[in-house]
Amino acid sequence: MNQTSLRFFALALSSALPLVACGSSSAKPGPAADAGPEDAGGGMEGGLANEAAGGGFEAGTPIPNLMDMTWVWADVPEAHCRNGTPTGFGVNANSASKKLMVFLEGGGACFNSLTCGMNPSAASKSTFTGGAAGIFNRADMANPVKDWNFVDIPYCTGDVFAGNKADVTVPGVSGAQQFVGYTNVAAFLSHIVPTFPGVTQVLLTGVSAGGFGAAANYPQAARAFAPVPVTLLDDSGPSMQDPYVPRCLQQQWVTLWGFDKTVLADCGSDCTDPTNFSVDAAKHVAKAFPSAKLGLVEATADSVITFFFGFGANNCSSSGIPTALSEQTFTAGLTDLRMALSAYPNYGSYVFKGTRHTSLTTQSAFDTQTAGMAADGGGVLLKDWIVDLVVNGKVSNVGPP
Repeated sequence: MNQTSLRFFALALSSALPLVACGSSSAKPGPAADAGPEDAGGGMEGGLANEAAGGGFEAGTPIPNLMDMTWVWADVPEAHCRNGTPTGFGVNANSASKKLMVFLEGGGACFNSLTCGMNPSAASKSTFTGGAAGIFNRADMANPVKDWNFVDIPYCTGDVFAGNKADVTVPGVSGAQQFVGYTNVAAFLSHIVPTFPGVTQVLLTGVSAGGFGAAANYPQAARAFAPVPVTLLDDSGPSMQDPYVPRCLQQQWVTLWGFDKTVLADCGSDCTDPTNFSVDAAKHVAKAFPSAKLGLVEATADSVITFFFGFGANNCSSSGIPTALSEQTFTAGLTDLRMALSAYPNYGSYVFKGTRHTSLTTQSAFDTQTAGMAADGGGVLLKDWIVDLVVNGKVSNVGPP
């Protein structure tokens, strides 16, 4: 394997947070279970008005036996990984807070033999560790969510948390794949919402695949928590349209992962082209939720996402390791996205020079990352931009393009 290949493998693997076992998939998920999360007792006290939930949302059982400032795993039998095994999520509660962060982890994507081999196919209590650095750091006085309740959702479906398609065959990958990330999030929300009654604000966030997933799941999360405001913070999951993400690659995601029943179904008439829907879906969210605060964090030459989008080269006909998009091309895609969303003052982006992939859970990046030139104030700290977005409700565009 050449140095480029090794670099790609190392970067893609590092995007898994935490990295859990991967491999072939064979077990099929059983029928949806009626039982609530295991490791169970009663939820937190209070009452959440949910009159505007809509979208068929049905509350399930609360997560029991929560302990302040301690990670507790909740098995959700009706949720499954792509290898068919059950999964769940972690909760680190603070009963003194009425605010909640729901975090979606990263870990690549599964759409061919190469990517599936680097993507976790299972996640369970035995592999879960829970976040501790960056936005999870409760000891960081400058962290705007340090005192919030935390939910940490591992990634094991290979579909950027946005799929709804079972028993899928991926050439070169053993066993049927269960791309059910979106339906899993629906199951998780049915337990998360009643666990935190009385919550006054929700931050839906994630990194890499979880960044894409946070954006894709924003509509169903906003409906589930309504009328409580939900803020979106997407780290390294940028929406781009053709030619930056070629139509063949977008169509592959729709067909393989079942986006017609998730992202495109949510988007409706705002997404008329299933081969070039990504930016239209972002515009739809900004339009459909005009009071929401929506933000993207991304580097101009993200070392993982530039490779990820490179699979679309030559009409998706390339085999093996793709050629990454150049910084010039990737930045042009970010410029195009910012322009496309310029009519929506509720959507902003924090774009900085470099190749960094994800910032929210790396303490050094979370503490010191800056963006912007002297003309925009001499450089804006990422944490300050997040404070503006999450605490002050101020949406802004900082840094290149």
